[in-house]
Order: sequence, then C-alpha cells, then structure tokens
Amino acid sequence: MLNQITSLIERALPRVSSALVILTLAAFTNPHYVGIYNVVTLCYTAIQVTIDSGARFAVIRVLTEPGGMRIMNRYRTIMPVLAFTILVGLMLFLRSNGTLETWGEFLQVLPVAFAPGFGALGLLYVGTLQATNQWGTLARMQLRASVAGLAVGGAVLVLTHSLLGPSLQLAVTEGTFALLCWRAARRSTEPLPRSTPGEKSILSDMTTMSGYALMAWLQGQAERLFMTVFAGTAVLGTYTAGSAVGRAPGDALAASTANMVRVGVADKETPDEIRDASDHYLFRALILAVAGVVVSQVAAIVLTPVLGEEWRPAMAMVPFIAMVSFPGVLSWAASVLLVRTGAAWKTFVGPVIGIVFGAVIAWVASFNLQLAATVLVLREFAVVLTAYLLVGRAAPWRSFWFGAGLSAVGLTVCWLGVL
Repeated sequence: MLNQITSLIERALPRVSSALVILTLAAFTNPHYVGIYNVVTLCYTAIQVTIDSGARFAVIRVLTEPGGMRIMNRYRTIMPVLAFTILVGLMLFLRSNGTLETWGEFLQVLPVAFAPGFGALGLLYVGTLQATNQWGTLARMQLRASVAGLAVGGAVLVLTHSLLGPSLQLAVTEGTFALLCWRAARRSTEPLPRSTPGEKSILSDMTTMSGYALMAWLQGQAERLFMTVFAGTAVLGTYTAGSAVGRAPGDALAASTANMVRVGVADKETPDEIRDASDHYLFRALILAVAGVVVSQVAAIVLTPVLGEEWRPAMAMVPFIAMVSFPGVLSWAASVLLVRTGAAWKTFVGPVIGIVFGAVIAWVASFNLQLAATVLVLREFAVVLTAYLLVGRAAPWRSFWFGAGLSAVGLTVCWLGVL
C-alpha cells in the first residue's frame, strides 16, 4: 500500500501544480483566455501521449529483456527533435488561424514545445526507478520538479498575467524531473529484474500502444475538441477550470495505478493470477479515489468565492466530474491488462466508443455542464466494460462493480443536491 501511495504522489504532483497555475490564470483572466491556453495544451498532450505512452508501456521490457536498450537509444535520439518540430508547427497553425492572436502570444506558449522532449529523454531513468520499486525516490524527484515549475511559472504568471507563466511551469517541471531522475538512476545500486522475451517484439508493442495512446487521447479530449464547435472557447475555458479541480486527483491516481498494475502483473502467467494481482491494486486505488473526490469537493467550495461569480459554473460541475475518478482508474489499468494478455490491438476498441460519446458530451455542455459531466462518467464506464469483456478471464470484475457502485452513489448524491 505504501508503494501505491508514493506512486500516486509521484503522478499527482505535476497535475496539482498544473491545476494551481491554471486556476491562477483563471483568477487573473477570463474563461475565453483559459480556453485559448487549453487549445495549446491539447496540441501538447496529443504529441506527448503519442511519443511517450508507447515507450512507457514498453519501458519495463526494454530494461529487463535482451536487446531492449538499442530501441530505447534510438527513441531518445529521434523523439525530442520530432516532438519539438511537430508542436512548433501546430503552434504556427494556431497563429495563422487566429487562435493565437499575436506573435507575442505565440512566443509566450513556445516553451510548451520543449516539454515532450524532456519527457522522452527522462523516460528510461523513470522506468529504471519504477522497475526497481523506488517509488519513494520518484515521488521526491517529482516534488522537487513541481516546486521548481511552480516557482518559475507561478512567479512569471503573477508578474505578467500572461500565458508565459503556465507555459514555463510545464516546461520547467518536465525538464527538472527528467534531470533529477537521470541523476537518481545513475546512482542507483538496485539490480534490475530479468525476464524472457515476450511473444511480440518490443517495437511492435511500442507502435501499437502509441497508436492506442493517440486514440485514448482522442477519447479523453474529444469533448473539448467538439466543444470549440458547439459552444466556443468561453465554455471550453469554464469546462477546463472545472476539470482541473475535479479530475486532477483522479487522473493522477489512474496514472499511478496503471504503473503499479504494469509492474505487478509482469511476472504473472495465468489469467487467474493476472486478475487477482490487478484486483489487489485496483481495489485499493478505488478506496483512495474516494479521498480524491472529497479533496475535489472541498477545493471547489473554497475556490468558488475566491475566483468569483464568473467561475461559479465551473466549480458547480466539480462534484459531478470528480466521479470520473472511479472509471478512470479502471480504464487506465484495462489497457495494461490488454497488453499483458497479448491483445494490444484490442485497446483501440474502447477509444472509438469514447470519441463518439465526445460529440454528445460537447453538445450537452453547451447548455448544462453538470449533465455533460454525468455523461462523461457513463462514457468511461462504457469504455471500461468493453475493455474488460475483451480481456476475458483476466478481467478484474470485482473492482469494476465496486467502482460502478461508488460512482452511482456519488452521482445520485450530486443530483439530489441540485434538484
């Protein structure tokens, strides 16, 4: 349980610091301006998940199987340059179509283009610390990186009230974390575990999971993309602020749990062993998710008078969107289980369902953000249900029904409070 909590802290810190910067930006500006920044970060996350997620899923194999380092060295050489080039190109497109209204705004968001490269350079060292169960070290490194990012980005934001603050916060956090993990991994004396080669090549798994990650990103961000069409950047900014408060704890928990499940099922062979190991981590994660939901509710209550009347709709949706924490934990772990059971290609099915739901969520958000958040929770459970059916005997159904029960109770309480 201690490893699971420290893994959660490691994943939570960058999300919490990003949420703090976004909320500070909201306090100094307005929903329209926050919406513009969200469009830029959508471009960043699309690139980041595509280049990072496939390698992150395969990094344990890279470290523990013969020949894995050759692939990782190529990845670290090519991906930082490729990511920077693509992201700058997307920013130039946003400048040409008027989303970034001036060249000054373009320069303010340019530091974001460095962030995916920093993540790619540091991935090997993060994986080394994960493979040797040094979760406490990772949490300390992430804390230091988050503090550095907040110090730089927060100071710039307070002084300039501009997009440069959150942009620097993101880049400095990623760069500092990569550097600290490099130093810690070089000093580590813990022996790496060894395993026999999997049925499919490492490169095949990396490619498949990169494609899945992009589809999963489309699933997770589809409503935001459609929202710019159905509702405009002001609604997108409101939705973003509410999501930053309501989803930050749950998203961090989902990412950390996926890491724990990935390591926990790596040496399990039978479906029963895989199911029991994943249920062990997921059941604990869902209990931790309850605490995350409570934290989100308290944060929304505190922030409502601080941010002012303009942001009241954003804070009102927090109790609803926080309920996505439960299916989110299950969904991230489901992709790990599909890969572990040799069905990586099936990971594409869930995101397709999610993308279709995205248009519905965006349309609903144009007139009711609380109802849109409720549809979002239902979408995530539909994705998880589909994934678990594809996993088969190894699917942790006990955790699924526990998570569904927690969400049902939470949403019922939320709607009773509104009605």
